[in-house]
Amino acid sequence: MKRKPQEVLCFLRFFVGVILFPILVIHQEQIHKMETITIKIENIVDIDALSREYDMANEDLISFHNQHCALHEILPEALPKYIQYLYLPADKYRNWEKKQVQISRIDMPATLDILTYGVLIRQYPSDIQINYLVDIQKKQENEVSVKRHKLYVDEIEVELMVEKIMETAGEALYPLRLSLGNEGKIEKILNVKEILSRWNKNYLPALQAYYKGKTAEDIMEKLDRFYKNMGNGREVLDYNIFYSIFFLPLYGSYPDYQKKEELSFYFSAIDEMVSFDAFFSLQKTYTEQGKIVIQIRGEQNNAEVGLEKGCLDLIYKLDKETNSIFSVEGNLSTFYNKEECKVYIEIYHQKSYI
Repeated sequence: MKRKPQEVLCFLRFFVGVILFPILVIHQEQIHKMETITIKIENIVDIDALSREYDMANEDLISFHNQHCALHEILPEALPKYIQYLYLPADKYRNWEKKQVQISRIDMPATLDILTYGVLIRQYPSDIQINYLVDIQKKQENEVSVKRHKLYVDEIEVELMVEKIMETAGEALYPLRLSLGNEGKIEKILNVKEILSRWNKNYLPALQAYYKGKTAEDIMEKLDRFYKNMGNGREVLDYNIFYSIFFLPLYGSYPDYQKKEELSFYFSAIDEMVSFDAFFSLQKTYTEQGKIVIQIRGEQNNAEVGLEKGCLDLIYKLDKETNSIFSVEGNLSTFYNKEECKVYIEIYHQKSYI
């Protein structure tokens, strides 16, 4: 039997009023019962930046806020607006919070681990590349032991006489025991006598017996001075760019997540130490892989007036759990006779030997 138009209209009203309307009400109640977090907004709302920060689409962030806010806090979709508070889903906020570096301080690593790092150093304009593996063993308190493995130049084993002398002489340095300050900088070489004994009894006599000629004698004389000067302090290690980069004063307090230090690095291309005014920035957010990031940028402070200044740009990533260095990457430069001298360095934690 066909229904009259009036009956159909009454049925639709009944359907909407009795069936659909309660569903809509329940849905609205569920929305308003969702747990929210309220954050304070300091300036005009930057929807794009907030959406990226809390991993939400722009329209989802605006919609959620508008469903939970007062009438005077409603956000338009296009026009910027100043509001005091923004309403966010609690789960989005908690996910964001987990990624935040809560305190602006990094303590020295405490775990007694042996970590292996791959080191790559490339110098310009000579375009020479050196790479090797190094073991860093954390010992009691602020003591570490360093051991370097085989050296490669331009990705092949050293072949030239000068390179072989340097590599062999370098082996006398290891194992190297160091005492660090609370910020991670080298304070003292602990086993100077042991290193000198290795050099004088084993390495220097072997090199002198094998390599002859004026060039070899000059190199060995310089190396002998290097080892004899070790007793004068840790400064001899400044001539190795690895130690200057790896043992920077990374640890300690970062007021407002920043600090300033004067850093010096040796440029072998010009045989000079170059100083930089360096700004350390502790990033407030962990990486997706859970790493702490410290960016160091600086400008050369001892350049002659009117000449171009070198710069410093390094990125350090530290393990979130242990605070040990996971990686270092970046470059430093200076100018000599209007030509840029540059050092690029990579240091990466290796889980195992390749």
